[in-house]
Amino acid sequence: MPTADVVVLGGGSTGTSAAFQLARRRYGKVVLVERDSVGAGPTAKSIGIIRLHYSHEPLIRLAARSLELFKGFEGLTAATADFTRCGFLLLAPEREMGVLRANVELQHRFGIGSSVLTPPEIAALDPRMTLDDVAGAAWEPESGFADGYATAAGFAAAARREGAEIWEKTAVQRLIVDGGRVRAVQTARGEISTPAVLAACGPWTPALLQPLGVIVPIQSSRQQVVQLAPPPGFGALGVVIEDLAQGFYVRPEAGNTVLAGVLEEEAEQIVSPDAFDRGVDLDFVERVGQMWARRYPGARDAEVRRGYASLYDITPDWQPVLGAVDGIGGLHIAAGFSGHGFKLSPALGEVLAAIIAGETAGIDVSMFRLSRFAEGHPIRGRHAQGILG
Repeated sequence: MPTADVVVLGGGSTGTSAAFQLARRRYGKVVLVERDSVGAGPTAKSIGIIRLHYSHEPLIRLAARSLELFKGFEGLTAATADFTRCGFLLLAPEREMGVLRANVELQHRFGIGSSVLTPPEIAALDPRMTLDDVAGAAWEPESGFADGYATAAGFAAAARREGAEIWEKTAVQRLIVDGGRVRAVQTARGEISTPAVLAACGPWTPALLQPLGVIVPIQSSRQQVVQLAPPPGFGALGVVIEDLAQGFYVRPEAGNTVLAGVLEEEAEQIVSPDAFDRGVDLDFVERVGQMWARRYPGARDAEVRRGYASLYDITPDWQPVLGAVDGIGGLHIAAGFSGHGFKLSPALGEVLAAIIAGETAGIDVSMFRLSRFAEGHPIRGRHAQGILG
């Protein structure tokens, strides 16, 4: 029977990051098991926005460390994450400005070079925007976006070079627990004996852990994205924008196109992670198009190039579940990222590797423990949109 010191379940950006960090610190034999191919799940469809604007210290510190790692990704992994530094702009109406200022002030305590812009200063960044419903913005000049698939593939390749095994096209069938501890993982390729498991399976995590009596309150939410091509005279979008006044986001894409979607507190549609419509709905396209046209009236005739739907693994408070699972020794979880896991994944690899190794992590993520839901301690961000953390 194959043996491992730790088995990582899930080949998205978080699982591959953790496998890489475990392998490079010579924790022991690391095996990553992925039901499809590395990066083929929701990670491949991630919008890839990298920002630092959060309401809680651990999230800010994870995002800041991840940005540092994205900037140095090639030196770290000998691969590319296709990171593009273009700046991140969070537009806000008057009702959100107090929260925005408080979050920027919190960022400053950790040395982050963000700032609060007035409408004239926003217009100086991009005079094409209409700002009559915008009272101000948070501006992060070092932020931007990266590619989910490239990131996961880069971490996986680097993990292999450090000695980790990557089992692709291998379904996990069950976890074997004996005496209150993890003993093995049963896969389609056979059983792996191991004392430690990291479940980083995104929306498939609850079904895997439920037979053990571990209830993980994660649902699969269908989330849509549309690609728009502004008229030729518009030029390129120069920054990533999240727009709290209207509730949508937009980021640059290749060929002077943009990717756009919505910022919502409620799930768009709860679905099965194995059976959902991967296309885009006409009413969604129209809704996003109207918000784009309101913000950029000179580009209201943007052409719809394509659209797709992927999954968010959402929790009741739209915050992740991280760390050891009470009652089962050796079992750890990293799931339920609710749409903002990709930007945190490089730093999470370091943190999760330390936790699994029994060391003190550089960033305290105990607030994201699974037991918070039973304890009645959900995590709430300050902004109305929970996805902003």
